[in-house]
Amino acid sequence: MQLTEKQLDLLKEIGNIGTGNAATALSTLTGKRIEITVPSAKMVPIERIIFMFEQPEDIVIGIRMTVKGDIDLDVLLVLDRKAGKKILTDLLGSPCEDITQLDEMSSSALREIGNIMCGSYITALAEFTQLYLDPLPPELSIDMLVAIVSEAVLSRADYEDDAIFVETELSVEDVKSATSQMFLIPGRGSLEKVFSRVGA
Repeated sequence: MQLTEKQLDLLKEIGNIGTGNAATALSTLTGKRIEITVPSAKMVPIERIIFMFEQPEDIVIGIRMTVKGDIDLDVLLVLDRKAGKKILTDLLGSPCEDITQLDEMSSSALREIGNIMCGSYITALAEFTQLYLDPLPPELSIDMLVAIVSEAVLSRADYEDDAIFVETELSVEDVKSATSQMFLIPGRGSLEKVFSRVGA
């Protein structure tokens, strides 16, 4: 599906609203000033997602939230190893040595960060479109990027050929902390419903 500039701008605007809400929630949670910006939003063929990363076999953090309701949607948040460590260190105040050996507190914190970031985008999308969206609890995976992306795609038999890629940059106390990648994997026909609701 080829999106127009207006449609991409709309997705980016929804991203800006969602990340603004996420930044407020994370600031409240941590007591630190957090800002999240959305430098870009674009369509990516699903089979090309892994090629957007220099090392597809690197171990990364994946947080996936499945959405049911008026449309079907999977939201996948990907943090590379360095970003995951930095976020945990900045937000929790304790250094993270190895993301493959997380304690329960660190795992819960990552799940909550994913819940806030993915959930805020979904809430913004619901408010923008007036669609009923029902997100399920987030699933945390720490694995090779190629495995996490494959699982996210294979679990949805009926999806669009393209995903929406939303890049986000997170800053803590005015210091850039991490860049994360969010992918919206829409069910068949879901994007048409979104754009018809907002006249795009």
